Amino acid sequence: MPLPSPIPALAILLLAGTALAAPSGMPEPPPAGADAGLLALDARARAGDAQAQLDLADAYGDVPFDRPADVARASAWYRLAAATPDPVLRRQACAALGTLEAGGMGWPENIAAALPWYRCAADLGDVQSQFNLGLLYDEGVDVPADAAQAEAWYRRAAEGGLVLALERLGALAERGHDRDAAARLYGEAAAKGDVAAVHALARLKRGGPSPQVVGIGLAAQSQDPATVKPAPRPVPGQPRTPPAAVGADELRLIQQRLRDLGYLHGPADGRLGARTANAILAYEAAHPAVWDETAPPPDGWPGRDLLARLSRP
Repeated sequence: MPLPSPIPALAILLLAGTALAAPSGMPEPPPAGADAGLLALDARARAGDAQAQLDLADAYGDVPFDRPADVARASAWYRLAAATPDPVLRRQACAALGTLEAGGMGWPENIAAALPWYRCAADLGDVQSQFNLGLLYDEGVDVPADAAQAEAWYRRAAEGGLVLALERLGALAERGHDRDAAARLYGEAAAKGDVAAVHALARLKRGGPSPQVVGIGLAAQSQDPATVKPAPRPVPGQPRTPPAAVGADELRLIQQRLRDLGYLHGPADGRLGARTANAILAYEAAHPAVWDETAPPPDGWPGRDLLARLSRP
């Protein structure tokens, strides 16, 4: 079936005239005390090297939560990288900007601004962006709910190998009272390791109630770390990191496992930046310690209990 346009053509043009425009000037220079590697990358980026622009934006994006100026630099460099004719670099930059505008890295959530960036990346084959568009139209998050568009985007993401999209297609089929299709899709996702699909299939076989559209948006979804919001800032008087947080070596193990599972797109460097916290939040949302209302909310912190859960086969 032909893929419906995610937003009207006029809206695409209006958004593209603003959100997809590259910055008119150069981003802010590196902060005082930046290391030699960052300064060298900045020089290459300012000379027009699109790969360096993307790498520099990534470097600024994986920073602690209390440095919003670095995230602003990341946004500016991603926008420059998104103007490159190279389709691979453009896809990565557009996906990152969709992530950022949807509330990633602590940036204020602006779904209207995220849509054209997600569409840019999705049209270039980015399965996470395809899934994000399906999710937005599935749940009606700041856009009108549209099951046909949700299904079309989920299907593209599933065809690209994103297992969670199969589970969401199963939920769509179940809400449409096609239990046979729902069971088949849940079964496919479960066979590929999707824990939520395992539980959904068991519930379906028990005759339990169909899943409801909860409208919670991107922040609590399970396999898209880029769009999951970072952990909240601690209030004054609270420790910045809970006592149970792991050390750098154990954090590398957590990061590597999250990379293996597809939640983290970045280095396993032992640093707790926004990208790592987003990935932990995404994993925790998909794999709560218990599957009922007593489950603690995801917090994005790398504790020893998380390491133990990730280490299980």
